[in-house]
Amino acid sequence: MSKTTSGSADSDNAANAPASSLTKILDAHARMETQCGEIYVQFAAAFGKDPELRRMWTAMALEEGGHAALVRAVNKGLVSGVLSARPPVLPFDYADSLGAQLKEYQRQAEEGLPLDQALRITWELECSELDFMREMLVSASNLASFGFPTSDDGRDKHVGRLRRLIQKHASDEALRREVKFVSAELLRPASDGDDE
Repeated sequence: MSKTTSGSADSDNAANAPASSLTKILDAHARMETQCGEIYVQFAAAFGKDPELRRMWTAMALEEGGHAALVRAVNKGLVSGVLSARPPVLPFDYADSLGAQLKEYQRQAEEGLPLDQALRITWELECSELDFMREMLVSASNLASFGFPTSDDGRDKHVGRLRRLIQKHASDEALRREVKFVSAELLRPASDGDDE
């Protein structure tokens, strides 16, 4: 009888290990989503005289708050056993590195910075590893079966609006070229492999 109990406990511990690792990453992820939203709120306030920029950053801040709430809900689902997950592929130091970068962006936003730099930070955040982390979250778990959003439609709308506003407001030619290049690459039709 003790063997059965011990075996059951061992299998429970093994099953909880991936969830525990993912839970730690999700805690960090939710904090980063919140922090990203706070940066956007600061930009909306700093550049609020332009209603178009204020609306963009306000909408993006709300979206980041929604991401953070969703990640926290997923985390509760893992802890309660409603959701399951495989071991995360993402190493903790990767999340730590991204968190350190966000802290630096937040420091710059709090100190005040020119519009070009705010637009560059926003571009980098919207094209950052946070999206990669969300994709990994879906692929490492059964979240899609619970209706976790896997579509990029909302993100594409924000990034499209951001691209237009960068082209309209940025005086940083390097940023304008980068945005134009990335946009062209994203819109290029994928090769189906028949060329070889």
